[in-house]
Amino acid sequence: MDEIEGCIETIRTGDVKARREAVKTVAACGSEAVDPLVGALITADDNDVRWYLARALGMIGEPAIDSLIYLLTVSEDTDTAKYAAAALGEMGELALEPLIELLGDEEAQVRGFSALALGRMGEPAIKRLVTLIEDSDGLRRSCAKMALYRMGGEGTEALAHSMMNDDA
Repeated sequence: MDEIEGCIETIRTGDVKARREAVKTVAACGSEAVDPLVGALITADDNDVRWYLARALGMIGEPAIDSLIYLLTVSEDTDTAKYAAAALGEMGELALEPLIELLGDEEAQVRGFSALALGRMGEPAIKRLVTLIEDSDGLRRSCAKMALYRMGGEGTEALAHSMMNDDA
């Protein structure tokens, strides 16, 4: 635990190189680091620090998913929610289904950040987002379209193709 706390302190106060190394080191601690990182993310008051903490959580992967979803859905701090979503987006397919589910959340902020995270995810999310456009209600459909649009490239192509099929 001392190593984890030391890494978190370096993320808070270190220079860029030290922060990057601390992120790698704390992420290697795996599930043991999730709760301390989440606590630090909640209390962080600097977006650079939030980014590094979220990056570490994203690198941990599956053990951090539930905590990040919790932060995204209950945090009253927009920046904390945004960085939680970014960490989920970095996880790729591990976080795909939880993020898809959040597109139907009653809170606009949660839907929006989930769509942004899916947009960051890129290719792994395209097929699932296209399916949402074809098979879901207006709200989820709109969020799926936004995520594909934000992806650019393949996402935009998939969106255009889907819209052409709607017109046919």
